[in-house]
Amino acid sequence: MTQTDTSNAIAIGLMFTASALLCGSVAAEENSALDNAKAPPTAYIEAASKPLEKPKRRLRRSVAIDEYRQRIEDMEAEHGAYGAGIDEQLMGLGHALQRHGSHEEAISQFRRAMLINRVNEGLYSLNQVPMIERIIESQVALNEWEGANDNHQYLFWLHAKNYGEKDPRMLPIINQLSSWHLQAYIDEKGATMFEHLINATNLYALAVDIISNNFGANDLRLVEALRGLKASNYYLATYSGEPQEAIVINTGFAGGNMSNERRAQLDHYRMNSFSSGKTAITKIMDVYQKNPASPPAASAKAKVELGDWYMLFNKWHSARKTYGEAYHALWDNGATNQEIDEIFGRPAALPSLPLLDEDREALANAYVTVSYDVTAFGKARNIRILSAQPEDKVSIRSRVRNVLKRAKFRPRFEDGEPVETKGIVQRFVFD
Repeated sequence: MTQTDTSNAIAIGLMFTASALLCGSVAAEENSALDNAKAPPTAYIEAASKPLEKPKRRLRRSVAIDEYRQRIEDMEAEHGAYGAGIDEQLMGLGHALQRHGSHEEAISQFRRAMLINRVNEGLYSLNQVPMIERIIESQVALNEWEGANDNHQYLFWLHAKNYGEKDPRMLPIINQLSSWHLQAYIDEKGATMFEHLINATNLYALAVDIISNNFGANDLRLVEALRGLKASNYYLATYSGEPQEAIVINTGFAGGNMSNERRAQLDHYRMNSFSSGKTAITKIMDVYQKNPASPPAASAKAKVELGDWYMLFNKWHSARKTYGEAYHALWDNGATNQEIDEIFGRPAALPSLPLLDEDREALANAYVTVSYDVTAFGKARNIRILSAQPEDKVSIRSRVRNVLKRAKFRPRFEDGEPVETKGIVQRFVFD
């Protein structure tokens, strides 16, 4: 659904997304999926983390695919089934099949390319990476989420075998895998959602350790990993159970049924989620404060995040105190009037309002226009439905009311003090 403000637009305060969500410093557990990089996963995966490249010129399917098949046949006749270079032609064939939606056959060709590559270059060849990523793309297209998850784990294992798990060169694949887990949780992709949260948390913590040990405790690269920890800890704190009957999937490399053990681990993570997220945000503030290359007023803006964190966990007095300190710190550290107004000039939903979507084309569908106030304590009051389409759709009216009643807001501030904001008008659009 889409949010369009007809008066005061509510700024989304704390954005927790799979790509730029990072925060905190939580130590990885000993039995996490990361600690089991001694053997490859039992299943290879095929789903995608990178968008397909658009070819400059497309041949008709029959021509493009037939040409690849003919070249492969000729090379096999001359050099044998595992001849060098056949894997490259198989990659081209698989890509052509992908472009035309033949994902199952494309997966088969990419797997064959992997086999030839490993025969010629060895089991741990990193030249397999593009093949695995293509397999992942097709598995995502086929909604084969467990398979895609396994292949992401295989990518991690492959890089760890080449570099070592705590080598700085692991950071790109750690970021890729942690983002995959967090986005899979948000989108409810896969069978056991809490496994994604645990693995994402451990991966972000590993990234923090690698950056700190190799580049120093105040390196700006820490901020992204710490915000990832913040995000995963927020989702751990608000985790309310599986959307369906949980089935244990192979998110680690050891195999076996770890359901009870992992659920106990989940309870441990959830109990520490508030303090872990707070620690992450505090560390972000510290990094910005001590690194001379930090953007202007970055530490003060991070302090706003800390206030948001308190607000999300219903710690109003701590939130108000922290917001006040951040407000004055922004002035003292050279923030512009516009920057301060963007943060404190209007209420901001925390972390974001459910039911909202930025697709403005959805405006033609069902919607509810609502008016409400936000108190100085960050609560929505005086909620009134102004209009709805269709008019007799009672359920969507109720959903909007319930969302606003539960929502938390960073209140508007004037002269460093929270104040009430009246008459916010907003439209909730439903796909």
